[in-house]
This record gives sequence, C-alpha cells and structure tokens, in this order.
Amino acid sequence: MSKRLIVGILVAVVACGITVGAVVVASQGDEPPEGVSDIILEREQARQEEEAKPRFEGVVNGIRLYPTGAGPAAERQSICSDAAPEEVEHLTMSDVAGTPMEIIPTYLPPGTEETSPMWPPAKCKGILASVERQWVIRDEGVHFFIARRQGEHAADTTASADRISAGTIAGKPAVLVEPITPDGYGHSIVIVAEDFGITVIVAFGLPLEETVKIAEGLY
Repeated sequence: MSKRLIVGILVAVVACGITVGAVVVASQGDEPPEGVSDIILEREQARQEEEAKPRFEGVVNGIRLYPTGAGPAAERQSICSDAAPEEVEHLTMSDVAGTPMEIIPTYLPPGTEETSPMWPPAKCKGILASVERQWVIRDEGVHFFIARRQGEHAADTTASADRISAGTIAGKPAVLVEPITPDGYGHSIVIVAEDFGITVIVAFGLPLEETVKIAEGLY
C-alpha cells in the first residue's frame, strides 16, 4: 500500500470524527509511514479549531449562505420546494444534454474516475431543477461532485467565516470556501451564481486551487 493511499485513508477516517486512537486500531497494528502520525495530529487539531468557531450565515457576493442543518426555514428555495410528488419527474443524463444545466468539465485532476450520480436529474413542475455528477481519485482518497441547481442563489455550508471569500468564475459572482488545511483536508467549495440558480463544486481532499480549476473548466 502506498504512503499516499495510507494518508488518504487515515485522513478520511479522522474526518469522519473517529479519534486518533481509533485510527491506530484500524491500521491493524501496522506502523504508519514516517510523518503520517504528525499529519494526522495536525489535521485533527485544525479540525477541532474549526469546529469551535461559529458556522457562517450571511450573504457573500449575492449568494446566501446558511449553516448545514439549519432547518427548513433556512433552506434554499427552488421550483421543487413546494412541488407535490406527482410534479416531480426523474430524468437521465441524456435528458440534460444541450441545456444550460448540462455538466461538461474540461478539467479534472489526474487519476479522476467518474462514479454514479447521487441521484438522477430531476424535473419539477416541468422545469429541469437539479443535475449532479461525481468523481473520485481512488489512490488519494479524494472525492468531489459538481451540481447545478435551479432556484435561489443560496447554499448550505459547515464552514466558519475564516474560510469563506468572494471571487469570480468566468466573470460570474462566486463564493470560495477554503478547506480546513491548505493542502485539501476537509472540503473545498466553489459556488457560482447562474441565471438558472447555482453551480456548486464540493471536493474532499483537494486544495481550493484545484477546485477552482474544475469550476473554471465548466465555462
């Protein structure tokens, strides 16, 4: 097993809230490669410091951000928000081709493989409402998705204010969210305001610079 793969696995375990002691048990007695323990401890400390800060809530670059789990009153509004079950239709990716919500990235990090969408594209009240594709870099423990959502310029996040800044992607207003550590531990996020709603790229294990490159490759 490569050092890079072991680092990715251990970091993913810590990110799920398991203690460093549990990581040692999970390694089945094998000594981690030199330097890995220091990386785990540094990232765990950074995670704890981040969790001690309040979640950001407010408007950045015209995009409303609200804490994940804030409840129905805070959730972004779209045509699906008040749709009855009979008004929701599940589509295939081919149904999205040629629409503004089609997702065709021209840049993906080396080693990227696409996986199945979390859910199929959805149409609510006759309007294409959501599309998503997701990818992994298996050897590095990286996973990310690109989603396009019809409706309000709004998104949920677990980030503190320290990690959030305004930016632009292809001339469009955007919100940039740094991962917990600059090398990509935690989630890096790019949210872009669109005529139809928002485009969101959420990556676990990628530096923000790489997530921005993915976002820029959509235009």
